[in-house]
Amino acid sequence: MSDTPNLNPSIVVLKSGDKLITILQEVFEGEGEDRKGVCLLMNYPYELALIKSPSENDPEGDLQVKFSKWCPYSIENSFRIPYDGILTIGSPDPGLAGAYQAKVDQQKAQVEPEATPPAAPPTNVELPTEGSANDQAQRADIEAAMKGIDVKLPADESVPAAVTPEVV
Repeated sequence: MSDTPNLNPSIVVLKSGDKLITILQEVFEGEGEDRKGVCLLMNYPYELALIKSPSENDPEGDLQVKFSKWCPYSIENSFRIPYDGILTIGSPDPGLAGAYQAKVDQQKAQVEPEATPPAAPPTNVELPTEGSANDQAQRADIEAAMKGIDVKLPADESVPAAVTPEVV
């Protein structure tokens, strides 16, 4: 469903009063003569709102259209809606349709980033730095551990013994 064909957007007014701009598709059930419409599919729906923006020439303000994601709490971009949930459907102004398409393209780019080559797998073993004071001992311990040999470290009196926490 995320791969939406390039269709013309529609203005949809829901019975709830929401005014949306979206790419509408009809969902069908069955094949051939038994095929019947089930509901509509809204792809990338955005709620439309008119806001005033005062300018120097017109202190009362011009009206601008504000887009906001219709269902901002969802990660989905497509929503099924029953036929009886829609009050009316219309065609948007060409400028509004262009702005909407730019918004959808921007959202698609965020969701589907360019493919990046996978990072090299992390290594679980950090090799000691060449020339460090205990370089040979560390390398021997690493080789022994890789062969499954248990390496016992000498007890260090300066490090306190491990404490097992208790539930009180």
